[in-house]
Amino acid sequence: MANSTGVTSERLGRIVEEAASEVYIFSKSDFRFRLVNKGARDNLGYSIDELSDLTPWDLKPNITRDEFLALIRPLQSREIERLDFNTVHRRKDGTEYDVAVKLQMFDEDEDIVFYAAIQDITANRQIEAELRDTARRLDSILDNTTMAVFLMDERQHCVFMNKAAEQLTGYAFHETAGRPLHDVIHHTHPDGSHFPIAECAIDRAFPENAGTQGEEIFVHKDGSFYPVAFTASPIQDEESKVVGTIIEARNISGEKRSEETRKLLMHEVDHRARNVLSIVQSLTRLTRAEDLETYKDVLTGRIGALARAQTSLATRRWEGGRLEDVVREELDALCPKDSVDTGGPQVELSPEQVQPISMLLHELATNANKHGACSIGGGRVSVTWTLKERMVALRWRESGGPTVVEPTREGFGSSLKDNLVRQLRGTIARKWEPAGLIVDVAFPL
Repeated sequence: MANSTGVTSERLGRIVEEAASEVYIFSKSDFRFRLVNKGARDNLGYSIDELSDLTPWDLKPNITRDEFLALIRPLQSREIERLDFNTVHRRKDGTEYDVAVKLQMFDEDEDIVFYAAIQDITANRQIEAELRDTARRLDSILDNTTMAVFLMDERQHCVFMNKAAEQLTGYAFHETAGRPLHDVIHHTHPDGSHFPIAECAIDRAFPENAGTQGEEIFVHKDGSFYPVAFTASPIQDEESKVVGTIIEARNISGEKRSEETRKLLMHEVDHRARNVLSIVQSLTRLTRAEDLETYKDVLTGRIGALARAQTSLATRRWEGGRLEDVVREELDALCPKDSVDTGGPQVELSPEQVQPISMLLHELATNANKHGACSIGGGRVSVTWTLKERMVALRWRESGGPTVVEPTREGFGSSLKDNLVRQLRGTIARKWEPAGLIVDVAFPL
């Protein structure tokens, strides 16, 4: 090959011929190849005779002659000693591959030659593309997950935060980069005392080379505290040396509130169940009647009123009830609808008021049904109320029933009414007028 190309150094030719990189030498005078080593010839599929008639731009489909001459001009003018660039080579069969070119210029005899060492980087490019694709997918996953993800290096400095982490902490990544994560979001206990990093379970994952998980309290950028569930795992290199920590965290404030609500609800249910059972026991023990059937009717009615009150509260999730609804439910249970008149402004009762008002109205409606206005045809019951300065004034008026006579003694029903009004922190007044019973009840909201 040396005698056909005029290369002066046979030894250099042998070294170049067996070089791992593709080697090209071409003249400045005509830019035709004077030497192309075996590696290049095998990759291109050309013989040396075929290559001797070609120029660099003949092998580079994306670079024209003028573009190539412009590219090497700084090398020719000695502005630079070596020109590095990436391009594409086309083989004889038309296929292409990526190359990294290192081009230098040398004086040889009376001519100047260019020495090009070229590396096939097709595999590298493919690997890079795959890595970029993997990185894009990973970025997409990390950006779209609701789990906050942090990366810390061997100094426990934050080197990555995803969008969820920025939303969780209130900090943008550039505000935490290069700082110990503990000093940014985990530096203070809720009582205001300092939280030493040495006591931090999250940061111990690095020196102890052991994963850990649990719950901690983070400090938001705005200074507020919030609970998180976390997992901290050490990151190891190929030699199993710990080089960082990956942390996953999520805000569990909602879960904590739900747990507290559940506990309060269970406590409330227990309290109300005990209260209802206590009332039922009292009603069972204190209800009086002339015979068993009457006793059963009276007791069943009172327990029914209690049940309606509980149902009303449960329907409104134990948040109270409307006075109008309570009035209608009790009157509908015992008095004909066409004999009842009700009216008044909207009044929202507390959970503690629904039950005594319901049972009070039940006692009044029971008396009206048995002895008063609802016991005969033509009788009427009117229940009206007013609201002034958060004080409710409720009036029960019966008319058109039997002649009313004031009782000579108080039974359990009367005592129950008085007790119910006391629960309301209110007052009760009764008038036994000949036309019908009038009861005025006043209580604060």
